[in-house]
Amino acid sequence: MIIPWGTDAPIYHRPIATVAIIVLNVAAFVLFPSADFEEWTLELGGGVHPVQWVTNVFMHIGLVHLIGNMIFLWAFGIIVEGKLGAVGFSALYLTMGAAESGLIQLLAHPEPIRHMLGASGVIYGLMAICLVWAPRNDLSCIFFLGFRPISAEIPILWFSGFYIAYETLSTTATRFAVSSALAHAGGAAVGFVAGVVLLRADLVDCEGWDLFSVSRVLKGRGGGKASESSWVADKVRKRAEKAAKLKKKNKKKQAAAATGEDPSQAALRTLRRHLEADETEAAVSFYKQMRRKFTRWRPPEPEWVELIKAVLDKKDWDDAVTLMRAYLDESEFPSVKVRLKLADVLIRRLDRPVAGERVLEGVPKDGLSPQLAEVRRQLAARAEQLREEGVLEIDDEARGA
Repeated sequence: MIIPWGTDAPIYHRPIATVAIIVLNVAAFVLFPSADFEEWTLELGGGVHPVQWVTNVFMHIGLVHLIGNMIFLWAFGIIVEGKLGAVGFSALYLTMGAAESGLIQLLAHPEPIRHMLGASGVIYGLMAICLVWAPRNDLSCIFFLGFRPISAEIPILWFSGFYIAYETLSTTATRFAVSSALAHAGGAAVGFVAGVVLLRADLVDCEGWDLFSVSRVLKGRGGGKASESSWVADKVRKRAEKAAKLKKKNKKKQAAAATGEDPSQAALRTLRRHLEADETEAAVSFYKQMRRKFTRWRPPEPEWVELIKAVLDKKDWDDAVTLMRAYLDESEFPSVKVRLKLADVLIRRLDRPVAGERVLEGVPKDGLSPQLAEVRRQLAARAEQLREEGVLEIDDEARGA
């Protein structure tokens, strides 16, 4: 038994929708047992029932069925939602579930009438999407050798490819008879099409790691198909380069300690190097490391503002909020523009109007240029609108953000 639980694929959005869908599945299992609500499962051979196309994917026949599906939903959901965001992922999830269920109900006419249920069809759709969008990324998995758990990193291409191929072959061998294999293969087909369409329409950015980009790389310059060993060698080379950089970095630290160099100056030089090389993630990671190690350390204002701008350009809103808060709290003469930008991110990007209004309280209405005064007015109006709409917001101070 293989249990996937994590991934090295880049995740740019918190898995809010993935967690919410898991909670809905668990709630449906507890509150609406399939034995008592058969009319919400997918009825095959008894006509067309569109409502069942959605309801059946939230129902499960037993605890093992539920737990297994939720584990796989988590592993693949965080990858897809990580690229689409909560709204896009929710729409895609429901659309795939309805499409896969609708096709089966429309095309399958078994004798006697049968019922199907479960999220596995949609999950196979997510597996197929991950196969298209992130084939070279790894899944962190646990499998058991006897009673001994063993961890392993398995490429999504191999993991998803094996599962989808197995279900497709099983469906073909049974001549497309109504079965779980049919639902799985159908979901994978729907997911593959959805993944390709979204990718080709430039609605998702896979940063050159998608199936088609990888295929072009593997073909090589001569047009011949590269061996799988070249892929493995490439990953080994990248890891070796990363280890060499880390070793070089450690040597510099040791040399600085030996010469008695001021650690704050060495830290500033490292931060500048990351910023000049446009290594935003490395710069943020180094900043956090220094803040943990030296609680009073802070970069000079120009570098601090430059780091904030770089994080904002990457649309990493949570890190941007943390950086801007620290800057406003600790800078001797904090910029009004940074304060307004923090309010903008909280209100317009994170839907946190109360926290945004607290920030705006520190921006005086008098003394601003006409342009900045208009920005403040628009932010205040948007925050008030969100509060009137009843946006649910966890208290900013309680979150410790």
